[in-house]
Amino acid sequence: MKLILALLGFLMLGGVTTLILQEPSDSDHAAATSRAMLMGLSDPAGAGPLDGLRFDTVMGLQGKPPELVDYVQFSEGLFMSRECTDRCNYPPSAYLVREVEGGTDFIVEAYCPTKSTTMVWRGSVRGDTVQGTVTWTATRWYWDTQQVLEFKGNLSDRPAEVLITL
Repeated sequence: MKLILALLGFLMLGGVTTLILQEPSDSDHAAATSRAMLMGLSDPAGAGPLDGLRFDTVMGLQGKPPELVDYVQFSEGLFMSRECTDRCNYPPSAYLVREVEGGTDFIVEAYCPTKSTTMVWRGSVRGDTVQGTVTWTATRWYWDTQQVLEFKGNLSDRPAEVLITL
């Protein structure tokens, strides 16, 4: 029955993006959608609905005080966390959104090209603020490690950077 309702939501509410975002679950983080599939679902370069927004943020382990000062941005249909790019080599990644009352929710699945790690960002933009969680998963042959972080921030005075150069 749940599958039938999900398929109806898929057909009636706008396709794959709606289906992915309709019932987010922390259990799907470890088996994140492949990067190739996400890129296929992303908006064409420069066409993402949150493009041009940059937020000055803080991030830390869920339930703990934030430890990292960062910024996140949306540009050319891609999402980027400067701290995660600089520290861990995460490239800008496609973001998916859904409009909700009072703002926009988004999801990003970022893959590190040099390690077996994934970051799944689930957030909300409400006016000039952003907040959400990040589930970081490291896959090893002997066990997986997972941490959940929280982030929050305000719209930056600085513009979003150009992420794609031709």
